[in-house]
Amino acid sequence: MLFLTRLAFKNLARHKNRTLITSIIIAFAIFFYILMDSLVGGMTEMSYSTLINYEIGHLQVADRQYWAEEEKLKLENLFTVDEQMMKSIQSIPGYIGSSPELAFSARLNNGSDELPVIGKGVRLEDFQTVFALADQFVEGSFFTPGEEQAVLGKRLAELMELEVGDYLILVVKDKNETFNTIEAQISGLAHTSNPNVNQNIVYLPLDLAQQTLNVGEQVSKVVIRMEKAHTASRVAAELEKKLSAGGDARLGVYPWNELEAVSFVEAQKIENQVILAIILSIAAIAIINTVILAALERREEIGMMKAMGLRNSEVVYVFVLESTGIGVLGGIIGVLMGVGGVWLMNTYGIDFERLYGMDLASFGMPVIGKVYGVWNPFSFAKVVAFGIIVSFISSVFPAYWAADKDPVQTIYHR
Repeated sequence: MLFLTRLAFKNLARHKNRTLITSIIIAFAIFFYILMDSLVGGMTEMSYSTLINYEIGHLQVADRQYWAEEEKLKLENLFTVDEQMMKSIQSIPGYIGSSPELAFSARLNNGSDELPVIGKGVRLEDFQTVFALADQFVEGSFFTPGEEQAVLGKRLAELMELEVGDYLILVVKDKNETFNTIEAQISGLAHTSNPNVNQNIVYLPLDLAQQTLNVGEQVSKVVIRMEKAHTASRVAAELEKKLSAGGDARLGVYPWNELEAVSFVEAQKIENQVILAIILSIAAIAIINTVILAALERREEIGMMKAMGLRNSEVVYVFVLESTGIGVLGGIIGVLMGVGGVWLMNTYGIDFERLYGMDLASFGMPVIGKVYGVWNPFSFAKVVAFGIIVSFISSVFPAYWAADKDPVQTIYHR
């Protein structure tokens, strides 16, 4: 067996060109997988961060009936935030802050044009404990509590030809389906990595929105920020029990990973599986082609080996070991290339919009600007292991085909 092992590795060195070419094919397949996995992982993490920091928080408390039709932004099934509810919310593990919110449909009017938008009434001191909008102003600042002022995204303002200091008009329907208007002065323009915030949302003082919409002190939801995002599902279940025990049985608590962001996880899983399947196919084709070519070139050698008494299984062992060695070599080269590629992507990022004119937001990803990769050691190990396994499995049948030849015929090329 030791002789056969040495023979297999000697053959790898003897056929340097074929070994190197096949290894490079496998290496590039592994490299592209690692790069794509890092890129998709980076997009996913940035999407999560963008949604949590600017739009959805870690937990949302809302009426179950309201939640079922949340996208319609109806002024029905609202609720009042009382002291007992706030005590329950503030007692959850890792609590940082909470912000009551009143969301409603509106039409933004600048005096000549009109555009559908989402209005959000928020209480400034609470809003800033949950969302990071305060650091994203490009002009002006937050509205002053008690004043009829508004904040909106820079892109929305540009689209409607509005500036800080201008007055905007929001045409709304109140709880009684009566048309009403909100006139507010623009106090600030923000630009975040979340295109929805930049293009579709107008923020107003909560009391101003409640008064105009005739909903009393009711809100649509309470958005909560926590220290650790991964505990959201467990904490949501605990908080829901507390609220139910306190008499708020109609309220549900929804963690961030059950909201819009969950679609990105599924997209990543599907995309990775497709990429991995393509890579395995490339590796398998390369190995099969190499083994068949080696068998055709070394027919005399195979015949001599069998004439010397080597069994079919021993001939197969030599070929399979050679192929596995190529897979290992390709895996090492691919990992080294992958480390370099991921390092570059983590350090410098990729600006799809600048390089390719591609707006990721148009593909449903809430990401603007550069996209950075992430390190995923498990992905490195997984794709190398798959490459080696595929190299091994895909070489077995061609090796048996080569070993099953009659020694006399193979020696004389018959």
